[in-house]
Amino acid sequence: MTLTRTALEGLARRVAESGLAAATPADLNVLAETAQVVGLNPVLAEVLVDPSEPLVARERAFSVIACAVSGPVRSGVALAA
Repeated sequence: MTLTRTALEGLARRVAESGLAAATPADLNVLAETAQVVGLNPVLAEVLVDPSEPLVARERAFSVIACAVSGPVRSGVALAA
């Protein structure tokens, strides 16, 4: 799957408005896979997709990953996950 600028912005908007509950597991998996593509610590991706992790930890992981991948995505590079 490919994470585009539009997809990332839409996901970020939904999460900002309604929390992680607004993101589907598929959305989070794509973001987690993209995090690995850009070389982020895999623990961030694991925390993001694990519903048994504390919500605050998952929200922080989302924030770090979204910020890290937004540069390449905004530059017009569609990242394949």
